[in-house]
Amino acid sequence: MWRLDLRRDENYSEYLRLLQNDDYYDVTYDEVSGGVSAVHRFHKFDKQLGIMGYPRGEYEKNAIASLRKKGHRIILESEIGQQGEKRFDGFLDDWQMDIKAIEGNGIWSISTKIHDAIKQGANCVVFVFPDRRLYSFHRITDGLGKFITTPGNVETQMLSRVIAIVEDQVACVWNKKATPIEGWSVSEGFWRQNGAAPFTISPSDAKV
Repeated sequence: MWRLDLRRDENYSEYLRLLQNDDYYDVTYDEVSGGVSAVHRFHKFDKQLGIMGYPRGEYEKNAIASLRKKGHRIILESEIGQQGEKRFDGFLDDWQMDIKAIEGNGIWSISTKIHDAIKQGANCVVFVFPDRRLYSFHRITDGLGKFITTPGNVETQMLSRVIAIVEDQVACVWNKKATPIEGWSVSEGFWRQNGAAPFTISPSDAKV
């Protein structure tokens, strides 16, 4: 419990700090969960309409609200680097996070978007499924498997966390384990491949 109290105190301190910073807006603190969120003035929300008929930037906003309700600290930053390159979306607690929407049924969508997020400097990927019919637990684990087992993939060690948000609810969280384990197994609750640090699979993020 003390860890939750400590996170709440840290989040509230961050909330007060951000309120005084003119570079951030929509600074919000959740009194129930202790979560906090904010948006940098140079963060761009996609205005293109998605499959649900509203701007894709709303996917990010829904993700922010869902994670804040779980007690997390979510700060969306400017996505443009010093050299003009596209960067990750911001921070989820201490992770460099990128939010990716899944709007189709492509079998490579998950692994491709993880690859794109890591290229942008993220080590945490938040998948948003605006239509719950596009989500399944197996689809995420299959996509993780494709990413981890891609020949010559040197990015596996850079990925630490994957979160799935279905509509406005956190559905599942995958965390990388600290101890490398050889082999590969789903039934035991891990992804593990060739000595790479595996991912534990949680049914929800109630304990994160």
